[in-house]
Amino acid sequence: MKLKPIKDKKKITIIFEKGRVINGKNISVRAFDLQDEKSGYVVSVPKKNFPLAVNRNLIKRRLRAALTDLSINNHKLSFFLIYISKKIVPGLVLKKEIKKIINKID
Repeated sequence: MKLKPIKDKKKITIIFEKGRVINGKNISVRAFDLQDEKSGYVVSVPKKNFPLAVNRNLIKRRLRAALTDLSINNHKLSFFLIYISKKIVPGLVLKKEIKKIINKID
């Protein structure tokens, strides 16, 4: 099942408020099962940690690329990914960490 970005503010607030939180080394994930919707994601990189937009966009691209290869087991699970590391991490490390966190949720 293909993940699509979530742009509805109501859905984002539901995920952020009611979602289950799992912290990794570099990423914090809030996941919630929206019963009536397809699975989706939101990516966030704090401006406080990365003041330059170039660096924030680089991290966001790497997180989205890691999510494209992710397969969800027919769940309608939606994610809010928050990058919590203070340094820029390679994409392969992010991909492994996201898979590990998603397996904990399932």
